[in-house]
Amino acid sequence: MKLKEFFVDKNVVIPFKLWGKTHLFLILFVLVGLLLVYFHRKRIYCISSKNKRRIAFVFASILLLNMVVLYVSSFAYDCFDYKTMLPFHLCYLANYFYMFVIFFKKENLYPYLYFLPFLGSVPAIIFFDVVSVWESFNFYLYLISHHLFIIMGLITFYMYPRKIKYRHVFRLILVLGGIYLFMVGFNQTFGTNYFFSEGIPPFILEMLPILNKFPVSLILVLMEILIIWVLYTFFNRQVCLLKKGSMI
Repeated sequence: MKLKEFFVDKNVVIPFKLWGKTHLFLILFVLVGLLLVYFHRKRIYCISSKNKRRIAFVFASILLLNMVVLYVSSFAYDCFDYKTMLPFHLCYLANYFYMFVIFFKKENLYPYLYFLPFLGSVPAIIFFDVVSVWESFNFYLYLISHHLFIIMGLITFYMYPRKIKYRHVFRLILVLGGIYLFMVGFNQTFGTNYFFSEGIPPFILEMLPILNKFPVSLILVLMEILIIWVLYTFFNRQVCLLKKGSMI
């Protein structure tokens, strides 16, 4: 395979199939990864501060390199598409936010950092959307920015646990709502569909036709609020256990 074919992804050798073997394997990979992190949470929490910093820096560097390769290759091979490649996807924004927090040591932003890897990755992991697998850069781009990122996010939480307050949740929802409203205007102006404000992808609607009966904004809001509520409960419970020293 030529290098250009790897990045441009026009010659599909192994097509991706939703709920196929590769898709199910990757979901299992994430679940096993999260469980391994969970069962080793106390050991992760007890890592030295210096090593925690190194681990987080490596995570952020991997995410940065992933994005650099994306944009360098897309411009080098003249395949950049503003309709899909701008950093306006929630998962991409979450990746950049993680880099910013870690590289610039913004500890006050940790409570928001816990949520974003899950908010951007969970829907994308379930409704995985790539053309081909294993022999395509886009496949690995997706894998790093979603599947690995969500595992990195949980590790980061256990390295730097912080109590999450209602104001953190409120600000997070407010900011996400503001970004969504901005993307509505952007999408209508430039004919894009970032944040899915213009419509749920057809392959998802084919699988779940009931979604056609509800407004896109309502579906997205309910989904994100549900994920935030589950994470808020889980993270604060874990922090309490860590503080009490009762986590085993």
